[in-house]
Amino acid sequence: MARALLLAVWIVAAGAVAAVGLAIYEVKRSRPVAPLAIAIERTPPRQNHNPWSRWSLTEHRSAHNMLVAHVETDHLDEAIAIATQLAEPVKERYEEVLIYFHRPGRPDTLPPRRVQWTLKTGYVETVYE
Repeated sequence: MARALLLAVWIVAAGAVAAVGLAIYEVKRSRPVAPLAIAIERTPPRQNHNPWSRWSLTEHRSAHNMLVAHVETDHLDEAIAIATQLAEPVKERYEEVLIYFHRPGRPDTLPPRRVQWTLKTGYVETVYE
């Protein structure tokens, strides 16, 4: 009787270890979730920098088929990727999208980087510093 009980415990334990191993395997082999595009028009025209996010859209305005946005981030080297994420959902509505990149708190008088999107040139990054 004791042997049967011990065998049952070993089988349950082996099954639990296998289930945990399978769960870890599935998590590691899955691709990272792609960031979702943000519809700029759904955000407030002005908002504070979120210190917990990688970047924050802090200001935007549009006029005459042109959109101007301001982003605060410590990751200025990711400007093209951030601009793509912001401009892709709205490209059909604008002829030009300008996104200015600032460090959090905007310590610089001028933005260190700008990304411009137009239908003719695509994404063009300008580094001011």
